Amino acid sequence: MENTITAYILAGGKSQRMGTDKGFLEWKGQSFVANIIAALTPVVGNNIVLISSDERYDALGVTRISDIVTNKGPLGGIYTALKHTTTKRNLILSLDVPMISSELLQWLVNAHSEAYQMTQVQVNDKPSPLVAVYDRSVRILLPEFLAGNQLKVRRFVDELTYQTLTVPDKWSAQLQNINTPEEYKNLKQ
Repeated sequence: MENTITAYILAGGKSQRMGTDKGFLEWKGQSFVANIIAALTPVVGNNIVLISSDERYDALGVTRISDIVTNKGPLGGIYTALKHTTTKRNLILSLDVPMISSELLQWLVNAHSEAYQMTQVQVNDKPSPLVAVYDRSVRILLPEFLAGNQLKVRRFVDELTYQTLTVPDKWSAQLQNINTPEEYKNLKQ
């Protein structure tokens, strides 16, 4: 797999609902971002890039780049990833899924087909475009969305040829988004 796919972790968000940077919250003895890196490593090797302007992430030992365009939310992060990448396939993850496993990620990568520009997962009919494989070619569509401040990721995805995979029950809890203090408290219990 190495050198055929790159993983990008979108860590440039403001974490407004959480009130603090989610990446540094702890779960099972390590930060959210460290958990995600640990899950990604068996799938993509060292091809992991963090998108954030926060230099504290440099301590993790993975490549960090800043957003090309700022204040454009996750869509800006996806654009940054796809402009930076040298690989056709790119696994893009948000920072709010600290329970994600290598097994789920490998399943997603294996299920992605060249027939699609993007493959995303879903649980309970709720798609997760920020746990997805994107083809590098879709980067050419993003400037128009960003320039027009059309920042809804799902709206962008609707313009792509994509597939949505329903996550098997055994992994469904891994896609629980942790965005609020209450969700974080429930995670730790």
